[in-house]
Amino acid sequence: MKEKEKSHVRLLFNTHLDTVPPYIPPKEDEEKIYGRGCNDAKGQLAAMIYAANRVVEERPEIAEQIGLLFVVGEELDHIGMIEANKLQLQPHFLVVGEPTENRFASIQKGAFKFVIKTTGKAGHSGYPHTGVSAIHKLLPILTDIMNHDWPKSELHGDTTLNIGKISGGHALNAWAEAAEAMIFIRVTTSVVDVRERLEKIVGNRAELDYTLGGNDPVVLSEPPFEAPRITACFNTDLPYFDRRHLLKAVYLFGAGSITNAHSDDEFIVKSDLLSAVDTYFKLCVTLLS
Repeated sequence: MKEKEKSHVRLLFNTHLDTVPPYIPPKEDEEKIYGRGCNDAKGQLAAMIYAANRVVEERPEIAEQIGLLFVVGEELDHIGMIEANKLQLQPHFLVVGEPTENRFASIQKGAFKFVIKTTGKAGHSGYPHTGVSAIHKLLPILTDIMNHDWPKSELHGDTTLNIGKISGGHALNAWAEAAEAMIFIRVTTSVVDVRERLEKIVGNRAELDYTLGGNDPVVLSEPPFEAPRITACFNTDLPYFDRRHLLKAVYLFGAGSITNAHSDDEFIVKSDLLSAVDTYFKLCVTLLS
């Protein structure tokens, strides 16, 4: 993209091309489109393209102020947005497309991923004095984490967590020499706040590994017209857009429901897609006229 073209972009549409496995071929009926990624997020991508084309046709005087940024890696490591930062785009408005049931998100929850590791001593499980089970040490820590009163917000929702993976031990009749659990917390306050709480809970009972990383929540802008709101309990590429702090406003909006994304019967309703096109078009006209 040429420097002159970049400087024209005041409103940037962004979403991602990648999907989670497995591949599910597309199909449709009169009401819905089915298949992997139709909801998260190729439906949003299509709606943004249609909205941009509509601006070209109906409001050509503002069309050159619109940009489209479609990236890969959102479902994994955000490498697409990280690389896109090299373009040094600086729009006034960023519109991120994700399934939000055609409501504007008030917040995108943050993400905090970590591993808890415990160590024991191998031995024959028939004789308790011969060893120490790392699994037995891990379980009460996990219980304490699950029972903790994590922050709650009427506007932004609850801090939630998922113990996604537990591993440890090598035999049914032996004390586990090592054990670990991988945990994902959806943050409504800050990563620092959640980390401090976690360290108080765990104390010196286990090792905490933070190399999986995380990011703070992003409080999103009020829409420029009356519209319903929603809390986005998922992560997006938004925290990885380096110039986010220079934006005048940032929005998270799209057709479909995130609760249906990544599922075997993923679908998006055609009428909802058309409604999303209308809203994207209205955003362009309202913000750029």
